[in-house]
Amino acid sequence: MWAIGNRTDDGRDGWQPSLKGAAGRLGMPFSQPPSINHGEFIERLAAFSPDRLISIQYDQILKGALFAKIGAPCLNLHFSLLPRHRGVAPIAWAILSGDDEAGATLHHMVEGIDEGDVIAGQRVRILPDDTARALYDKVSDAAISLFEKSYPFSPALLERRMPQTAGMASYHRAGDFDFSQRRVDWKQPAENLQRWIRAMIFPPLQYPEVSLEGQTFYVTRIAETMGRPGTHAPGTVVSRTGQRLEVAAADGTIRITGMEKPSAPSQAPRGLPASVAMGARFD
Repeated sequence: MWAIGNRTDDGRDGWQPSLKGAAGRLGMPFSQPPSINHGEFIERLAAFSPDRLISIQYDQILKGALFAKIGAPCLNLHFSLLPRHRGVAPIAWAILSGDDEAGATLHHMVEGIDEGDVIAGQRVRILPDDTARALYDKVSDAAISLFEKSYPFSPALLERRMPQTAGMASYHRAGDFDFSQRRVDWKQPAENLQRWIRAMIFPPLQYPEVSLEGQTFYVTRIAETMGRPGTHAPGTVVSRTGQRLEVAAADGTIRITGMEKPSAPSQAPRGLPASVAMGARFD
């Protein structure tokens, strides 16, 4: 077995375990090619004579020359229910799109991104308050379960080819969802804004941000939208009940149930700062 890691893997476990570190502990050959599609590296792969190539959240797009040269089944485990949400950030897009379900799909790789015939999939429900991190964890568990059911990828399993329906497909490129723009825009419709906030909550990497009297806060938990008429200016705290804020958006309100200061972010969401009172207005 030969492990090929993402180019950013430095061997240290972070919010995700390191493949490089695991390979070292197991004494497994490990590579991080600058380009997996470079002719010299393809020749190395072919000389290894793999009987299967499995890609899981790899950071490079594999090309047809590689598939043809190694002559073995090349499979990808994608974190969406294909053909929906091909490409990057499928977890965020499933939430932003208002999907009821997400999941993991095992499929054959072809030149087109995430377009190959499906072998198997596993579904999970998206709950109304699921954040991107919560959904990612659920889909990760589904992907692990799917991998365990599929391994060692028998010929009978590989013959199970279900073509994707092109008319049902959606595709997202890097940059289609701008994760660098984290300030909450309260002028947006409440339902759309609630989905966007949930899609941006992914500790420890990012949180959506709000500003109050010159102070910045992270939104760490959010509940449902409410159908109140838009009688308050967007960003106004309409009510506060214990650890719950109801904040006006363009056409209703949303409920925030967790905030924290950026100076001391935590994996576990904290309560609401006492300074955020009814009538306060987020910029």
